[in-house]
Amino acid sequence: MWDDCPPAWVEELVSGIFYSTAEAVIEARQAVGWLRLSEERGQDPFKERIVDNWRPIGTVEHNLLMHLLRGDFPGRRQILDQMQSVEVMRIDPEGSLKLRSNGPWADVRDNDYPSDRVSGRIPVEGFYMDDVDESGALVHLLLHVIDGKIDELEIYKEDGSPILIDPYEIELDRIYFY
Repeated sequence: MWDDCPPAWVEELVSGIFYSTAEAVIEARQAVGWLRLSEERGQDPFKERIVDNWRPIGTVEHNLLMHLLRGDFPGRRQILDQMQSVEVMRIDPEGSLKLRSNGPWADVRDNDYPSDRVSGRIPVEGFYMDDVDESGALVHLLLHVIDGKIDELEIYKEDGSPILIDPYEIELDRIYFY
């Protein structure tokens, strides 16, 4: 159980997702409060989100999304316009983000990548090997567009095991596209 004190490594290493250690501690306290509240109410904290914790997109999150958007595809220009006002909320331990933005409606089409998907939602998908020597299972990075708006950056590991190399810390040149 977390005792309201950040782990020793927080003072030394900030992941880059937060602007400062203080922001990381604030978000951690909010998450712990959310989990406790859910437990007191007898709810599964991961089944329903009780707290909407929207925030401006961080630099490394922005860089990752812009890397995914570097190729040409239908709706790309409008999605880049939406990126100018994007806000994010982390929605799972893997680092997936719920996205919301103002901007023009984007008419996107599915790519021909192999991941299962709902038709017309995912214009771009990247992946990387989750191991230092690039022999590990694939981590997929899927950008979802719903009703013409960027909606989610889905991050998952193909074999379901924990992700070893954080998607926001990986060198962008190690992210590949189909």
